[in-house]
Amino acid sequence: MKQDYLKVLKEKLYEFQASKQDIDDILSDYEQLYDDAYQKYQDHDKVKEILGNPKDVAHELIDTLHIKKERNIKTKIVAIMPFISVIIFMGLGFGLDLWNPGWLVFLLIPMTAILFSTRLKEGIIAITPFVSVIVYLILGFGFDAWHPGWLVFLSIPMISILLSAKAKDIPVSISVFVSVIIFTLIGTYYNLWNPTWLVFLSTPMIGVLYKENKLHVLIYELSFIIAIGVYLFMGYNYGLWQWGILGFILPVIVGLLFGDVHFMWSYPPKGRKRMEWMIMVSTVFIALTTFLALGYLINGWAYAWQVFLLIPVVAILLGEPKHLTPIMPFISVVLFFSLGYFFSLFHISWMAFLLIPMVAIMENA
Repeated sequence: MKQDYLKVLKEKLYEFQASKQDIDDILSDYEQLYDDAYQKYQDHDKVKEILGNPKDVAHELIDTLHIKKERNIKTKIVAIMPFISVIIFMGLGFGLDLWNPGWLVFLLIPMTAILFSTRLKEGIIAITPFVSVIVYLILGFGFDAWHPGWLVFLSIPMISILLSAKAKDIPVSISVFVSVIIFTLIGTYYNLWNPTWLVFLSTPMIGVLYKENKLHVLIYELSFIIAIGVYLFMGYNYGLWQWGILGFILPVIVGLLFGDVHFMWSYPPKGRKRMEWMIMVSTVFIALTTFLALGYLINGWAYAWQVFLLIPVVAILLGEPKHLTPIMPFISVVLFFSLGYFFSLFHISWMAFLLIPMVAIMENA
C-alpha cells in the first residue's frame, strides 16, 4: 500500500517535470511520514486520509517548488545586480566616456530589489522616484531642460494615486498635478502665465461633480464659467485683470449659500485636528510662495520645485512624528539633487539614496 502511494506521487511529480533531486527528496520525506503514521494508526486508509491524496499532494508540492524556484531566481538576480551595474558603469565610462550620467545604472540595484520583493503595484510606486531621477537627469544633461524637467517628479504622487486610490477619487486627486504641468509648460514656453493659471480651477470644478444634488452642481459650474468669463473679458478688453479677479467671488458666494464654504476660524473643530489642518494649510502656502519667489526673483525654477517636497514631509511627520523612514526618500532626493546641481557632484550624490535603507534598518533593528 505504501509503495502504491509513493508510486502515484512519483508519477505525478514526473508529470509536472519536477527535478530528480526534488522528487527523491519528496519521496524520502513522504516515505518517512507514511511509516510514522502507519506505526501510530496501523491502518493504510487512515494514513492516506492524513497524508492526503497523492495527486493532490503532488499539485501542492509542485506549486511550492515553483514558488521556491522563482524566489531563488529573483534572489540571484538581486544578488548579482551590483556586479552587473559595475560592469555596465565601467563599460559606459571607459568605452563612451559617460561616467556621468552613467552612474545612474547603480539605481538598478535598489530598483531591482524593490521590484522582486514587493507586489507589482507597490513595486511600481516604490521605484517611481528612481525612474523620475533618471528621466530628470536625462532631460537636464541631454537637453538642458532642468526647468521644466523637474515636472517629472510629479509622476511620483500621480502614479501613487492612480494605483492606490479609488477610481472615483482619481480625477480630482490628480487634477492638481495635471494643472501644475499644464501651467508650467504653457507659462515656460509661451509666457502665458496669465491666464493659464485658470487651469487650477479644474480641481474645484471637478470636485463639485461629486455632489449628489445635480442642481447644485449645475449652479456651481455656471458660477465658475461666469467668473472665468468676467475675468477674461475685463482683462483682454480693458486690461483690468485685477478687477476681473472679483468675478471669482461668485463661486464663493454660491458655496456659502449651499453651506459648503466655511470660514477658517469656524472650521475645522478645535484641538489637534484644527492645529494639523492649519499647519498643512500654512505649509502649502509657504511652499507655493517660496517656489514662485525663487522662480520669479532669481530664476530658480530648476531647483525651486524641491520646496514642494515639504508638503508630503510635513503630512507624514504629523502622522508619524517618531519615524524618519517614511520621509527619507524626500530627504534623499533633496540631498542628491542639491549636491549635484549646486556643486556638480552628481557622480557621488546618488549615494544619498543609501540613506533610505540605512535609516530603515536602524529604526527597525
